[in-house]
Amino acid sequence: MLARTLLGSAAATLFSVAAAADFSDTVFFGDSLSDAGSFAPFLPPGSGRFTTNPGPVWTENLAAELGTNATPATAGGSNFAQGGARVTLQPGVPDTNPLTAAAVPVRDQVSAFLAGAGSADPDALYSVWAGGNDLFRAIDPMKPEAADPAGYIATTATQLVGEIARLKAAGARYILVATLPDIGATPFGAAVGPANAAGITALAGAYNQTLFGGVAAAGVEVIPLDTFTLLQEVGADPAAYGFANAVVPACGATASLVCAAANFVVPGAEQSFLFADGVHPTTAGHRVISDYALGVLSAPHVISLLAESPLHSRAALFATIQDQTMLGARAPHAGPKVWARAGGGQLRFSSGAASPGASGDPHDFALGVDWRLSSNVVVGAALGLATLDADFSRNRGGYEQDEQTLALYAGYRNGGAHAMLVGAAGDLDYDIKRVVTLGSHRRAMNGSTSGSSVSLGVLAGYDFAAGALMHGPIASLHFQRVRVDGFAERGLASTAMIFRSQERESQLGSVGYQAAYDLGRYLPYARVTLDHDFEDADRDVRARLASLPANGFGLPAFEAGRTYGTATLGVGARFSPALAGNVALTARIDQDDVRAYALRVGLSVGF
Repeated sequence: MLARTLLGSAAATLFSVAAAADFSDTVFFGDSLSDAGSFAPFLPPGSGRFTTNPGPVWTENLAAELGTNATPATAGGSNFAQGGARVTLQPGVPDTNPLTAAAVPVRDQVSAFLAGAGSADPDALYSVWAGGNDLFRAIDPMKPEAADPAGYIATTATQLVGEIARLKAAGARYILVATLPDIGATPFGAAVGPANAAGITALAGAYNQTLFGGVAAAGVEVIPLDTFTLLQEVGADPAAYGFANAVVPACGATASLVCAAANFVVPGAEQSFLFADGVHPTTAGHRVISDYALGVLSAPHVISLLAESPLHSRAALFATIQDQTMLGARAPHAGPKVWARAGGGQLRFSSGAASPGASGDPHDFALGVDWRLSSNVVVGAALGLATLDADFSRNRGGYEQDEQTLALYAGYRNGGAHAMLVGAAGDLDYDIKRVVTLGSHRRAMNGSTSGSSVSLGVLAGYDFAAGALMHGPIASLHFQRVRVDGFAERGLASTAMIFRSQERESQLGSVGYQAAYDLGRYLPYARVTLDHDFEDADRDVRARLASLPANGFGLPAFEAGRTYGTATLGVGARFSPALAGNVALTARIDQDDVRAYALRVGLSVGF
């Protein structure tokens, strides 16, 4: 009855999915690209963002995905970005507009945040994106910065490195830092002519090189967003991303800050044009940026699942051998015995906003042979083959996992006492397809890698006899180490990533009870265990963008609940003294973020 109740509980919760935010908060610093409406109270209703109003900007999109918010700091929120802001100096850009002229520089934005918060929450996500307005000052012949644009740009980028380092020193762990976009590839760049546009592109590239080289040299880890390359890729094939026009501003001559539907050059331009004005994205353009950011943030978590699923295939092999030795002890055979077992089921890792899960149908097959060395001891060997074809949640691709395992085992029984030892080592092969949605476009990155899994498990118990009923406690320890080799994805540069090797260790302890009832030909049995993984699974997966390989970063891996239950219901059948079979259903019970069950069928032949 207990096993039945627990199995029912597992089935009832099998398809539940976590939906909590992955970061405790989001905090944004920067300029008009990140400003979510700090000037809106001073402007006509329906305007106030540097885009095709009233559409959201990328910070609002990302915060909504993460379950946080991007409310301007001027309205009591945590988005300190202001249109026109420079890195350290005032006035803002343009200085002819009293709102942007008074924009708070990024240095003061960070100071205001730290003054209010005291320190940076290590579980929050921070974003720093600035420098564009300093570039505009550097190319304006009427401004003093134009006397040495390259020197000024280098100084500004170095100053932003200092602000990022200040956040890190205050406790921030996860800091998004975006490159300057290729401003030479915008409508503004087109308007100043090819030669000037090339110079602007070069300045933006130099700024990015100084910025990201600086944080790397300072040992400050950031999560990079290569919007420079992304804009070039979208501009090279705008139709693929749903844009009918990537060269004309959707707002015509109207500034994006006050641009609304009445100003659009064609109806629906907020979705069909890339740029709202000379440099600012439309609503659809901002969606591409936020989708890109979410794709980078979610990638390490997705790849961490590659090291998680082998724990389940190895647990299946351990259970297979456990059943084989238990059933074999009920009908001992003097000679060698060959057995085979095949199974299939479902495995699901639940997901959050920046932590996509996966679900798939694992299949396993084991072929083994064992010998009875005495009335008390049996030894054996088994070859295990396991496959998993898993889909990442929210249409983010998936992976195929193939595993080949060799296991050696020994069983001992003396009266009611019994024990089992299983050692196994296997090879893993993966084919991975990671999909990033960028607006209306789905971009795929492909990769392949290999790995290994080694394990050692020991089980002991005691059976009490009460007529045809055998029952008693069991306890086990199962140690496993999974290693997945690093690999580089194949795909467009801004989204393709390079992942370092990762390891997942498990020290699983189990205590429980099992019972079997001998009906002659048939032997129904049940087993329930309480399981706890003593290994702390708090680990990071490290990655780099292919286009910015010097700036590696780590983000938390998938972490399953460490305490759960396992229930098995099965029946063995003796068809003849030498021929036997069995079928068993196994399910995980109440494990946070994991749902799993499997049905396996086996056959053994004695010689």
